[in-house]
Amino acid sequence: HFSFSEKVTMKNLIITALPVGEFETEKIRDEYAAILKTFDGLGCSISTVAPVSTMDSARRSVLELSQQDPDLFIIVPLRGLSAELMEAAALLSPAPCLVLPVKGRFALPSSTLAIGSLLGSKVPVELLYAPPDHPEFLQRLGVVVRAARAYSQIRKSRIGVIGGLFSNLVSCHYDPQTLSSRLGVTLIPISFDELRNSIQAAAMRIEEARQCQMELSRSYKIDPADRNSLVSGVNLHLALKRIALEQKVDGFATECWSAFPRQLGLNPCLGFIEDAYTLACEGDVLLSIGLLTIRYMTGRSAYAGDLYDLDMDGILTLVHCGAPSSLAGNRKDVVLGKSQRALESGFETMTCRPRLEQGPVTLFRFYGSDCNKLHLASGELINCEQSPDLTVRVRIDGNRWDFLDQCFGNHYVVVAGCLRNELKLLCKWLEISVFET
Repeated sequence: HFSFSEKVTMKNLIITALPVGEFETEKIRDEYAAILKTFDGLGCSISTVAPVSTMDSARRSVLELSQQDPDLFIIVPLRGLSAELMEAAALLSPAPCLVLPVKGRFALPSSTLAIGSLLGSKVPVELLYAPPDHPEFLQRLGVVVRAARAYSQIRKSRIGVIGGLFSNLVSCHYDPQTLSSRLGVTLIPISFDELRNSIQAAAMRIEEARQCQMELSRSYKIDPADRNSLVSGVNLHLALKRIALEQKVDGFATECWSAFPRQLGLNPCLGFIEDAYTLACEGDVLLSIGLLTIRYMTGRSAYAGDLYDLDMDGILTLVHCGAPSSLAGNRKDVVLGKSQRALESGFETMTCRPRLEQGPVTLFRFYGSDCNKLHLASGELINCEQSPDLTVRVRIDGNRWDFLDQCFGNHYVVVAGCLRNELKLLCKWLEISVFET
């Protein structure tokens, strides 16, 4: 079961609905209202229009609803002989389509005809048919809505790329034009000169930096010996936050372990203290896409870790410098301090290391130069250590050898709860092959 609050998940979701046919009886009107009411339980509202029964009225209504830039477009056939209208409406929609036919009146067979045609057009569309108050209907509806949110938002996302891809990540190369054409992702190159200028500007905004440092000192226990590193980390964080705001950047892929220490003398790990932007390390753009996917799908951040060990009992160990502080149950479960690994490499940097809660998790990573493959797994998070690095242990489900057969990169996204169905549906719409273990 999905473990997060669905009202948080769907907070800013935009849904539009198009009834196809006529409200010939109060029963049909009531059934349509009951279908729309199911979305109230997900914490989101729906904009709708009057029923359409001609091609011209369907086109006009879809264009009107499309002006709201929806995340999900619902089509509710109220009768049969409506396949052509549904097909035309879905082809005009900028968002994934969910077809929810009323019971009887040959609405279901018309729906299957429309969807059968749309599949050949590669339109992202799903059919959901069951009593709207049935638990399985509600569960599947949540899956579609979360996947639709991720689909619509990832196609608008902007990722700031600072530095190149760390040389060791030989399987993580990507083509920016391919990512843009396939996923809609826009990559924004950001030079270190630009970043340095932003850091200097952040240092000049003395009151903003002081307030941030005071807030961190009140919220977390910080060793006095780490104060200078804290100041540098705060200035870098505020600079990235400012760049994200000004350039409408959703996340960063940063060459944090090589170029950042060489250019700036630290890396951006302190940026995990808040969720102002998504942070992916070592220039791994596909990792950034995976982390953004979870942010859009659930409204929450996720942990990204390096594969470190997989023992014969199927216990997977992942290690990373840090992770978003929001992953901890409370602020007392977050460690802010210098990275021992960075000190051993000759530079000082502050990291944010939250204690992740035990429980079921989903693990995945996108891979392939076209970002056209996904390795998907699940397990249970059984242990989290915060020193010297952030180390997470997961007992994976299934066969360890099958898991290893699909490991083609070092970074994996780990997110609380079961998101297998959501990720598989998203990949279906994006034409990404899923390899599930």
